[in-house]
Amino acid sequence: MQNTKSPTIEARLSAYLDGEVDENERREIDQLLARDAEARRLLERLKQGSAFGASGFEAVLHDPVPLSLARRIRQGTDINPKQERVVGAPRRQRRKLWRGAVAASCGMLLIGGSTGYLIGRTIDDNTPSAPVVKARTWLDDVTDAHRVYARQPRHLVEITAENDEEIRNWLTASTGVAFTIPDLSASKLTFQGARLLVAAGKPTAQLLFKDEDGEVYAICFQRSPTTDDSGRMTEGMRDDLALISWNEPGAAYVVVGPSATANFKDLADAIADVM
Repeated sequence: MQNTKSPTIEARLSAYLDGEVDENERREIDQLLARDAEARRLLERLKQGSAFGASGFEAVLHDPVPLSLARRIRQGTDINPKQERVVGAPRRQRRKLWRGAVAASCGMLLIGGSTGYLIGRTIDDNTPSAPVVKARTWLDDVTDAHRVYARQPRHLVEITAENDEEIRNWLTASTGVAFTIPDLSASKLTFQGARLLVAAGKPTAQLLFKDEDGEVYAICFQRSPTTDDSGRMTEGMRDDLALISWNEPGAAYVVVGPSATANFKDLADAIADVM
């Protein structure tokens, strides 16, 4: 392809993209694109730029008209605070103002198309077309649930601690994971009760504890395929919350608590030993 970056080639491809070429020109460009990889790359950049520009100006074009402008269009005259009740401007003035509004809208459309075209020229061939969104995990859902329920002191749990046998039967049947409620009094944590959550689409048990300052800690678990890393603990941080998670045959566990907790790893070890 000869000088594919020249304004002539870019203009031809832009017209081709907009459907503004005749049949002979379209066939010539089709043949060019079939044999020339650089021409195809240039056309793709033009497409990306056009799409970007259109999406960028779509919101602007759909913004509501400011109240002051709407009044001026309807009344065909300038408005100031002392003239807000003036109505019935001459029809000629209204037509003139409408023509101005339409011209301004057309100008915005032209600017949007031009901006998209220029942006398309600057997009690198290796730039991904869409941002990569990290997939959520069950730990994300558990963390979100913890933030919600930890701030509900009167409704922290569904079943309170004195019904420990009911909790064990209920959560074992719901999750398919047999467990023991750990005694964490040595760590100055008092069992409050339990909830049933949904995390990553699975029923998930949540055992809730409080320390002497009223800070809330949670032990969460759900059924999970057996993995090769059973027993290996992974530490994480989500803003002001600390997480330590691990897998055992058939189940996944996580302990959630304030990030400032001293000896949080020792707490997780003690829990893992009895769960």
